[in-house]
Amino acid sequence: MASSKRPADPSGKSRPVTLSLRDQVKALSPEVVAAAEARAPAKPAPPKPVVRPGADSLSFADLAGRGGVMPLPEAARAPLAQTPATAPLPRPPQEPDRLWVERREDAVRAKARDAPARWLDDLRAGRVPPRRELDLHRKGVMEAREVLDRELVEARRAATSCMLIVCGKGLHSGLEGPVLPDVVIERLSEELAQHVLAFCTAPRRWGGSGALLVMLRPPIRETE
Repeated sequence: MASSKRPADPSGKSRPVTLSLRDQVKALSPEVVAAAEARAPAKPAPPKPVVRPGADSLSFADLAGRGGVMPLPEAARAPLAQTPATAPLPRPPQEPDRLWVERREDAVRAKARDAPARWLDDLRAGRVPPRRELDLHRKGVMEAREVLDRELVEARRAATSCMLIVCGKGLHSGLEGPVLPDVVIERLSEELAQHVLAFCTAPRRWGGSGALLVMLRPPIRETE
């Protein structure tokens, strides 16, 4: 293996050793190093961080970027119009309360929506006796309507639970046949429906097909 030693000088004198730049700097005295650092130019200070203002603290000039945007004069500024409150939608008109009516050749029955079906059975069987009677027999149509409206409301005010209305069988009617029973049935199931719970053809002992048993609602309060 080749030797790493340097060859000797033929003159017998040793050659001077050449030091690297790093070794030369290390060989300098601390005073020399300090003096060299003092003569070196000072390093610039690091830049300060830019703090951006919040949106609430920006002025009009900041927001416009100073690009020639001018604010409106005070005279040209108009206050915002107040939005009127939205009006509620109108409610659809409620249908008038009408009674459910079932008609047969020799009998009729009707009841309100809130009346149990068994009440019709009680009326038809005669288990609810009438407490008041109204005879419309031989009356004209107009007179019968006026008397029926007045007497039925009065019967309800008097806390009458069941009322007997005699219409007749139309034996003395003209060629058109009996008209009064149809008028009374229509009146009870429509215009007077708010006062009636149920009605049906009366049992035979109270007039049969010529009369109606009417079950009225409870007495009218003062606010009605």
